[in-house]
Amino acid sequence: MLTPPGQANMQGQGDPGSYRMLWLALTAVLIIGLAVIFLLPALIESPEQVSKPATTAVTAGVDSRDVANESMQAWLQLRARLELEHASQWGEPNWSQSEQDADNGARLLAQRQFGEAARYYEQALQGLVQIDNERYTHLVMALAAAEEALANNRLEEAVEQFERVLVIQPENEDARFGLSRAQTRSAVLDSMAAGEQAEADGDLLAAQTAYQEAALLDPEYEPPSTAFNRVSEAMDAGTFQDAMTRTLTALDNGQVKVAGKALAEARALRPFDTAVTDAQQRLTQARQQARLDSFRRQAENLVKAENWGGAINVYKRTLAIDASAGFAVEGRNKAEARLELNQQFDHYLKNPGRLYDTEPLANAEQLLAAASSAPADEPKLAKKIANLQQLVSQAGTPLTVSLSSDGETDVSIYHVGQLGTFTSRQIELLPGDYTVVGTRYGYRDVLKKLAVIPGKKGVSLIITCEEII
Repeated sequence: MLTPPGQANMQGQGDPGSYRMLWLALTAVLIIGLAVIFLLPALIESPEQVSKPATTAVTAGVDSRDVANESMQAWLQLRARLELEHASQWGEPNWSQSEQDADNGARLLAQRQFGEAARYYEQALQGLVQIDNERYTHLVMALAAAEEALANNRLEEAVEQFERVLVIQPENEDARFGLSRAQTRSAVLDSMAAGEQAEADGDLLAAQTAYQEAALLDPEYEPPSTAFNRVSEAMDAGTFQDAMTRTLTALDNGQVKVAGKALAEARALRPFDTAVTDAQQRLTQARQQARLDSFRRQAENLVKAENWGGAINVYKRTLAIDASAGFAVEGRNKAEARLELNQQFDHYLKNPGRLYDTEPLANAEQLLAAASSAPADEPKLAKKIANLQQLVSQAGTPLTVSLSSDGETDVSIYHVGQLGTFTSRQIELLPGDYTVVGTRYGYRDVLKKLAVIPGKKGVSLIITCEEII
């Protein structure tokens, strides 16, 4: 504080003119100081510019009063700028020391001790210059202290230090972000405590939820993420073990579908686990065996139905999966033989007329001799054998045929022989189709078809030559 100059001349030293000049000089200095404060935006200079007056010294030929006034003005300018930048809050102890030196300078200036006043103002100015030059150091130290306090959950200290950084540099993003984290850390710690209690109680789901909430509040804080991952792994391990247990139990019980579903759950959690690989091999084998068993059942049903063609197809599909499947190899061979045998019977049964020729009839008789009876589990074949036996028997049993003519027509039957002329005659013929021919001199020949059908009685034919040539 500047002291009124009257206090320095309490003894009435100096003439009235010099006394009045001193008052005018001090008044001018005060006006200049106030102008600097209110016109600060136009007068603020960089630290480098401000530091120049700091080197001002009393030199020969320079009036000490001018030096003191210049030092005071430089101090007022720099103080006004730093005060707007809240240096009083972060520049201690240099700020208080500079204030004290300036007060001493003002007191000495009022006492007209200009040299000493200039020295104190120089000291005051240098203190402010040091504050300005050490701004970055203060910022870095405050930010480091804030980060260290936050890392150790000393939240009040962290908030105080982050706010200190923002006083020095309001736009500092690290401090803004850190302050936000410090202000939410209490809630984070509460969620962590809830998660730890739930984990201790064995409620892993609740613990996971609490840790997740903490991690969302502060993603940069590692403990919640670490705890969340630990609990998640524990939950996954339990889920995996449960899935594997269900898989193996289902495999032991032959429940292939159940095993496949459970193994898929386990594989989703640990796709490269050896237990999953081993179980997958067992499942593959079980599935293959299940398909083979299914094919076996299908083939057995087709064999029971004497559907030999269908059984052969199933056996072929079985051998495509496992070429060494014994039941399929044996079953296919048997089915192919039975299919061929049935086709031989069907050859005659579908067209019985073939039996009316000597050679086919002989072949049918040989077939019956080779397969005179069918196994008890092949009723269809037994029926075919019986039907063919009946057809063969009928084909070898002659039927009585009645022929009528006019006694003038000469009658003959192809592949049977000449019958001559007659008016009525009976002849024994084996079943089949015959061609009867009638001839008479002077008349056109007559040719007629005669069908001798097994089981048909009263077969007769009239044959006469009636058309004169």
